[in-house]
Amino acid sequence: MLQSMRDKAKSWVTFVVVGIIAFMMAITGLETLAPNPNNPEVASVNGKDITRAELAQAVDQQRRVLIQQMGGQFDPAMLDDQLLQSSVLEALIDRQLLLQNAEDQKMDIGKAEIDKLIVSMPQFQQNGRFDADRFQMMVRSYGMTPLQFRDAIREETLLQQLRAGVANTEFVTAEELKRLQSLEGQTRDLAWVMLSAEPVRQAITPSEEEISTYYQANSNQFMTPEQVVVNYVVLNKADIARGIDVSAEDIEAEYQYRVEQLQQQSGNNAHVSVILIQTGEDRTLDEAKARANEVVAKLQAGTDFAELARSYSDDPMTAENGGDLGAVEPGFFGDAFDNTVAGLNVGQVSEPIETDFGIQILKVTSRDEADVPSLNEMRADIEVALKQNEVDSLFIEQSRQLADISFEASDLAQPAEQLGLTVLTSEPFGRKGAGSGIAADPRVSAAAFSEDVLDLGANSELIEITPEQAVVVRVKEHKKPELIPLADVQETIVNALKNSRAREQLASRAEQMVTTLQSGTALNVLADEQKLDVVESPATSRNMPGVPAQLLQEAFKMPHPGNSVAYRSVTLANGDYAVVGLSAIYPGEAVANPEQLKGLGQFIAAGNGRVMFDEYLASLKERGKVKILLDNQ
Repeated sequence: MLQSMRDKAKSWVTFVVVGIIAFMMAITGLETLAPNPNNPEVASVNGKDITRAELAQAVDQQRRVLIQQMGGQFDPAMLDDQLLQSSVLEALIDRQLLLQNAEDQKMDIGKAEIDKLIVSMPQFQQNGRFDADRFQMMVRSYGMTPLQFRDAIREETLLQQLRAGVANTEFVTAEELKRLQSLEGQTRDLAWVMLSAEPVRQAITPSEEEISTYYQANSNQFMTPEQVVVNYVVLNKADIARGIDVSAEDIEAEYQYRVEQLQQQSGNNAHVSVILIQTGEDRTLDEAKARANEVVAKLQAGTDFAELARSYSDDPMTAENGGDLGAVEPGFFGDAFDNTVAGLNVGQVSEPIETDFGIQILKVTSRDEADVPSLNEMRADIEVALKQNEVDSLFIEQSRQLADISFEASDLAQPAEQLGLTVLTSEPFGRKGAGSGIAADPRVSAAAFSEDVLDLGANSELIEITPEQAVVVRVKEHKKPELIPLADVQETIVNALKNSRAREQLASRAEQMVTTLQSGTALNVLADEQKLDVVESPATSRNMPGVPAQLLQEAFKMPHPGNSVAYRSVTLANGDYAVVGLSAIYPGEAVANPEQLKGLGQFIAAGNGRVMFDEYLASLKERGKVKILLDNQ
């Protein structure tokens, strides 16, 4: 099975990778969080706790995914944080239930197979080959170490196997496919007449009394929108930055600090090659040590390290490259690894060491040299950064002041004066906000129409529009809904009355026609009497072009007419009515191509399999002991 899995890696690995990058990366590797009394659990799944920190990290990662997917269209204000938190917690619970179930069934995958899978992943390859530097960079961007990433791959692979094991049990019989094809390809002999709504509308002239009665009965439809005009003040980081001066001494000091950091970082980044002797079921620790000593003896005899790595190393990610791990930052492979690398000079080979990966022999092939830019090259960036540092602290402090002063003040003049801000005035806007301006942010309209601000006349709380801007608003003018004069809406009322009466007349006429037809009168005879045109459509398919969609939908809902003709009236999207007759039904033909039939069966079975897996997960929830402890659940 594992060999088959490796052979098929390129065809199905995408599903694993997408699951990890899009969301599962956010919720794996979290077991490394140490127990913390200040990190209470938010849920418990069969005794396994999900902590608040795990949930917060997963929510944050899911928010990042949404931002990446939606790009410039993403509006943080439209994101319901409570709904997002609830859905992420539900996903964490589902995942934990499935992983526990996989473990109960003794499902697992070996480390070597996981490493082979990782090597095959295209996002870790450069020019068609696995690239260790790219691997470390991307894993680091996920906020994970290689060990955590390996665990994430293991868990996601187990979930894929469990999902496939359940869903793939679903199948569709040949007889079921034939029946489905017969229904899908079914055709029907139809004929219909159209009752046009427009002439009926034109013939209707509502009286002044009808118009007045409608206006009074539906007055709530003819009100001006409720609107407000607000005064507001804006605290802006850009404005704060313009008032900050950075001294030459500060720039020089920051430059020296950055140079030191660059030198320290480059000195810590060693290029390392490794020979890994794994331990486990196939090799005891003593056997691994003996094999490692054999390697050491050959190294001492002058055999090339890269040649030995290709022959002896059990690490599939580096063996074929002569053991080359690339540049390695401290913290990725454990203390034993880091301490050994730190004690080696360039070109020096370590004694065998025991690590989480097995017995390792390390060689430092080079160390990064610091590329230090000049002060002039870094001056602009340093000045911006120093200003930003000060801006951030000033913005936080002034935001607190603005919130405090606005809470106590009877208007916005006092906070504006104390903080050097300008009181601005918005255009009128309603409860749904506006398309532009300050009210384009839904939090502003929500604050403006809140009870405290609208009814009590208070200043709003501080509203963070963006990380760079915060505002406080105060209602200047409240435009309450007013009844629009009848003269201004009379045309609208006339059209509404015409449409309503036209529908009534057409519905009545259509039903009378159906009754007449069902009593035995032929459609063409009735059409001639009422000067209507009959449209005949033999062997009509479900998606016949040129036939109104509503008519097709209704016609294919009608039961078999037997030896007679069945009739029904249909309302169309434009207000017209149709009276349709069904005289014959013809079953569809089965697809002769076996490949098409097989593909259709697989498609249906896959859909049924997804439903079955959802039911399987629901049964795990029902049988499991799931406790949700989060307040807003």
